[in-house]
Amino acid sequence: MDNNSATSRSIGVTQRAQIIQRILVDGWTPAQAAKACGVEERRIARWVADYRRHGMASLRADVVDERFYRRWTGRARTLLSRGFLVVWRGVAPGTCVILPSARDDERRRS
Repeated sequence: MDNNSATSRSIGVTQRAQIIQRILVDGWTPAQAAKACGVEERRIARWVADYRRHGMASLRADVVDERFYRRWTGRARTLLSRGFLVVWRGVAPGTCVILPSARDDERRRS
């Protein structure tokens, strides 16, 4: 295969499964598979690691979207909680604001 063939098109699920099979079953190295298929070695190593962790479910295309969604919601939750902590603690942490009570008003009137 040409080295630039994978960059112009996306690799399908069956092709990814075949590459993973060549590495895990046939004993190819990720470098050999990358050279034969025209894909980056790092990407192939990531596919194999995902397959070892998640099995056949890692071959689904929507797994990447699911991971992106989880990562994005986790970051948004962190930013929101930090923002609320700043508001909750106030601008200057450690300062105490004493609000006047109704008794203070009565004392002022007398």
